[in-house]
Amino acid sequence: MADAFELVALALPGDTAPESLPTTVRQFVSECWPGMSRGQLVARARRMVLRPSLRACRASAPGEIGLFALTLTVGTQMVSLVAHLRRVVTRRASARQRKGATTSRPPARDPRQASLF
Repeated sequence: MADAFELVALALPGDTAPESLPTTVRQFVSECWPGMSRGQLVARARRMVLRPSLRACRASAPGEIGLFALTLTVGTQMVSLVAHLRRVVTRRASARQRKGATTSRPPARDPRQASLF
């Protein structure tokens, strides 16, 4: 099962000035919120035609915050951001997994009725 990540913060690398960002990237950053999922982050960037690339800088354990390099391409310009994502400890099982777990088990029987069969 894939791990789930949620956004904690977006940051600029130390050598990048906020004024140098294109307006679409500034708009993208302003529309992101803490707690949004990794999928929502990438989907929002794709909708804004920013061609995102999200790569882990270092591994993180469940519950810890990991650093990810978020590269956005605006026309011919590439903009690098640092995404701080928290690995979510628990994840809801998919409908397919829940269905398989409930249909493969026999129904519960009352032990008092065992002598009837």
